[in-house]
Amino acid sequence: MAARRRSVLSSVSSEPTTPRADQDVFIDMQYAKHTCTDPTAFVTEPWKYCQNPTNTYLGLRFDQREKFKSMLNKSHLSRVEHEVERIEQTRVNFCSYDRKKQMMAELNDARREWKAEVKTKLNEYIENIRETPKYPEGWNRNQKLDLNHLERVNKAWKVEDNSQNSKLSPNLEPEYGLKAGAMYFHKSDSGYGPSTYYHSKFLPGKFPNQKLPVHNLLDDSDLNPLSEPCPADKLRYFHFPTNNMLWIEKAMARYYNEDDGDYTDLVAPDKMSKAEKLLCREFWRDPGSGAYMQRDATPKDTASTNSPQEPPIPRTKPKNFAIFLPYLHWETDSRRSKMAEVIKEETLEREKKSPIKKRTEIESKTRNLFFNALHSGASKSRRLEQQMTRFKKPEKSKLGRYLMGVAQVADEMDYEADERLLRENLHVDPPMHVRRTLDQSYFLTIDDTAVRDRDQVVYRETREGRSFYSMNTRVVMVDQLWLWILDDNTIITSFPRRWGRNKPDPSGVHKSLRVRLAHIPEGQIQSIYDLALIIIDQCSRVFFDRTKPLDQRPEVMDIFASAIGRVTERTTIAYESFWLNMQLRSLNPPPYGTENTDHRYPDINLEGTLLREVQDIAEELQIMLRIYNQQLHVVKDLRKALGHMNGESKNEPDEMRSLVKLMELWQNQNANNPGQISLIRKDVVPESTIEEANDLLELIKNRKSEIQDLEDAALKTGQRLQGLLSLKQQEASIIEAKAALQLAGESVRQGRAIMAFTVVTIFFLPLGFFAAFFGMNNQEINDAPWMTLGQQTKYMFGISAAVITISISMAFSPWTRAILTVLVKVPLAYITEYTGLRHFWMDHIIDHQTLGRKGQKRLDHIYKRQERIAARQKEEEDKKNEENAKRDPAAMLVETFLKGNVDGRTVTEMV
Repeated sequence: MAARRRSVLSSVSSEPTTPRADQDVFIDMQYAKHTCTDPTAFVTEPWKYCQNPTNTYLGLRFDQREKFKSMLNKSHLSRVEHEVERIEQTRVNFCSYDRKKQMMAELNDARREWKAEVKTKLNEYIENIRETPKYPEGWNRNQKLDLNHLERVNKAWKVEDNSQNSKLSPNLEPEYGLKAGAMYFHKSDSGYGPSTYYHSKFLPGKFPNQKLPVHNLLDDSDLNPLSEPCPADKLRYFHFPTNNMLWIEKAMARYYNEDDGDYTDLVAPDKMSKAEKLLCREFWRDPGSGAYMQRDATPKDTASTNSPQEPPIPRTKPKNFAIFLPYLHWETDSRRSKMAEVIKEETLEREKKSPIKKRTEIESKTRNLFFNALHSGASKSRRLEQQMTRFKKPEKSKLGRYLMGVAQVADEMDYEADERLLRENLHVDPPMHVRRTLDQSYFLTIDDTAVRDRDQVVYRETREGRSFYSMNTRVVMVDQLWLWILDDNTIITSFPRRWGRNKPDPSGVHKSLRVRLAHIPEGQIQSIYDLALIIIDQCSRVFFDRTKPLDQRPEVMDIFASAIGRVTERTTIAYESFWLNMQLRSLNPPPYGTENTDHRYPDINLEGTLLREVQDIAEELQIMLRIYNQQLHVVKDLRKALGHMNGESKNEPDEMRSLVKLMELWQNQNANNPGQISLIRKDVVPESTIEEANDLLELIKNRKSEIQDLEDAALKTGQRLQGLLSLKQQEASIIEAKAALQLAGESVRQGRAIMAFTVVTIFFLPLGFFAAFFGMNNQEINDAPWMTLGQQTKYMFGISAAVITISISMAFSPWTRAILTVLVKVPLAYITEYTGLRHFWMDHIIDHQTLGRKGQKRLDHIYKRQERIAARQKEEEDKKNEENAKRDPAAMLVETFLKGNVDGRTVTEMV
């Protein structure tokens, strides 16, 4: 068969060849050089035709790797061995945790079971091929070659993993496996340009992708690049991939060639080291604004003048800058949840080890009871689900278990370095600054924001079923840029990458910055401050880069605009439905007395849901606006500090600065005159840098304005919804008022009837009582021999008392009603149901509501009698006119003339 075509990295395809018995049918040419077109030559001597020896070595079969290593030169062999040792060290570090060690054990068991199964089936398959070679119809395969391959695989495969335990010990240094970025720029006539700097501690690579291990940048060694002095014609930029202040302190000590100090204790200024002074807040001014400039005791630089008659204009030397800038980024929800889980585990573990009791005994018992109940409920539901699906789900295959284990281990190894860094630096002094979500950065006092994080607009719009191009749900994060300008040639930055991203991340800030600096226009970087402005701009523009992302970066601005547009559309539909309902009710008003029967009309569930959603959108936009306000303040402070270094006053506007520059230019033109004084001096900060700072301010203002427009649209939609809710409330109030008036009128009528009955009762009650009393037959009244008056009184009042007692108990005692229900209602219901009386009643006897509706229809039919008569007359007249139109026109003319209905017209005119 033909060998497989080359990958995307190579455009040359191989021709059909006949592989040997010990050679694979499919040859992967993606690791071969572009000049290699013969797959047989590449597979025979891969060390000669490979493009990357490390990747080629890892892509070979195990039985071919030793031969490949023996044919490599010394430099390539060291690279391969270094990569193999790094992989082995990563594996050892990964297994240092009990949970992950158990995961690896389960993976090895699954692999061993799968290999045993394949081995058994492979032996059976080989025997079947030997006896009766038969393949499915349509296959075009070399049976002998297949048999050779199967036998080779069967012979080489080992079910048991006989690999010996690694001799390496776990390296649990937090910075192991993490790399710092390094970029150098060389000065030319037009400015600073890219430059590849070769150093023994740097990993292989060229500008702007040069990197070195973090521990090499923190070690107290003479080979540390930070300890080396930077030439005056170069700029250097070092970047740490996380906000860890402990690293920054060590880096500052390496920069000044000092020992690590204790930056937490108060030390007298004269006893402080240079690194301690650099990090001590007492030596910085404008604290709290986000951009700090150190005010050390450096002497001021005086500009030279041609005449001693006027004092020179002082210009301060460049000073150290520290910039702290929040900016927006993103993360997948699964990795954010994993990061939160690690933080929770470390916090609980620390609480267990701490001698201080964090919670009271009652709170602990309450929490334990809650979690036990939750766990038991989850266990019961899990067991019930397993019982329900036990006969539906097929048994997992051994290959499926093995692949699932491989996927889990690969996912865990992807963020193994970041997890170890977080566990080791979360509770140290100073602690590492953890990435925060949008709500965590704003609601600082909330212990757990998991519910709010899963209610983000970006989360809802990117979850499964809403995002068509990705299955990963994402959330917005708030990261921080830490930037230090140490001198005219050195910048150190620190900001995090996406958690657990060991693969290239196109949406990463540092990756985007490297791509931008690789294609930077000539002359754009004139000083170290231009580079700082570019870094700030790159952090600020994460969600405002309109180019198509190469990964799963969410288009946040478009997502918010889409969410606001959808809510606005539904608000418009709700308004239209409201006014249409109002119009229908005005055309067909409900009958009098039925105003409060339709409770669905004033329902506000839809509007309340939309209002809640638009309030969430506006709240998140307000948090984003707050972040961009902080960015604006930071850049403004940086711009003022740069201008102050050039001699500008603190609040000097740009117009005044331009006027001063114009006067300096005029003075320069007249400098040859002996009576003129030249004020020309060289600026500490180039004029182009000031302009770049002004342009960056405008860019941040534009980004803030875009967010502000979205917030205004959301608030406007919220106001419309509140207006609709107010209209519905007013309409509901009107309905309730009509119902109240109806009830009031009904109450008045009932009161009048009750008053009439009361008057009649008061008038006839004594009459009836005395008439009945004196009409009784007894011995005292009419000499009746059968009963006396006392006996009659006893029976009359005794029976009345019994009846009154029973009636009152039935009216006010629930026990009496319950007993009567059991003794009376149940037998009656049984009789009526089984005899058919209840169905007969339901089918033939109507209730008062049905009778009222029928009566209303009768009344409407009676009231519309005249309308029906008029409609019938009109219908007869129209029918008669249609019949006349079908008759002869001449006959109609004669008939009209005879009747005299000519309206003053002559016969000729009518004809």
